[in-house]
Amino acid sequence: MWRVVGDEVVGRVAGLHRFPVKSMLGEQLDRLAVNRRGVIGDRAFAVIDDDTGKVISVKRPARWGRMFELKAATCDGAVEVRFPDGTTHQIDDAALPRRLGEFLGRSVSVASTPPPDATFDEVWMRDLKNGIDPIGPSRVEDGEEMVDNGQLMSANGNFSNGGPIHVVTTSTTRRFGQLTPESRFDPKRFRPNIVIETQDEGFLENDWTGGTLTIGEVPMTVLVPTPRCVMTTLQQGELPADREVLRTIARHNAVDIGLGVFPCLGTYAAALVEGGIQVGDSVTLS
Repeated sequence: MWRVVGDEVVGRVAGLHRFPVKSMLGEQLDRLAVNRRGVIGDRAFAVIDDDTGKVISVKRPARWGRMFELKAATCDGAVEVRFPDGTTHQIDDAALPRRLGEFLGRSVSVASTPPPDATFDEVWMRDLKNGIDPIGPSRVEDGEEMVDNGQLMSANGNFSNGGPIHVVTTSTTRRFGQLTPESRFDPKRFRPNIVIETQDEGFLENDWTGGTLTIGEVPMTVLVPTPRCVMTTLQQGELPADREVLRTIARHNAVDIGLGVFPCLGTYAAALVEGGIQVGDSVTLS
């Protein structure tokens, strides 16, 4: 049995995911290339609302929920966007913004670099988060409490709004599934880059902060547990919409991440070297 002690093996890589376009469904891969900035090719593109100049995020589902009907994947080195009817456009296709605008109902463009001071809108699901307050100010827009998020995008140089690499363990998703068995806590619901199959019980990632995960030959610093949002409650492919997912996380795993107490599942990490990770790689913690 894998144990979280010393430099011993704590698990193995069970799944690898990359999301070439922010807030679209992504691709499952056998191997990922990583560097200090994150997974190469992850959140490399985003769709921009031409009216507001903001990055489009499914975290405002009433306006942008249809983003989860789109899939971005890499084909022969180029990113393609697939629509529900099966048609595809390469990311640099001049016709793509118009097609996206028709699909989303607003004028949009495609960006490969975050605009200066880039942010996106996030609905603050206070009723699903045990009433906790956001870090910064909020406002009411279209009858919903809204916050500006994603302030790290410009600094990151890509459209990731958290740590460089997102890691989830099967111990954590399994435990949440035991707590609310009528909900599906499939790791894919949480859009991780790396899924680690683990056998110990409980929310393992909470205790990894400050440690070093070595995945294959790539050491990573474990940064902070991952705060969860409305995205976890939305339908994603075969995974149904389910508000109890976020409510369960808030009820059973509210974590102080240094900026406040938030419902968390998974953790952010940062690679210390450039390298490759593949499914089946062993994972150690020190």
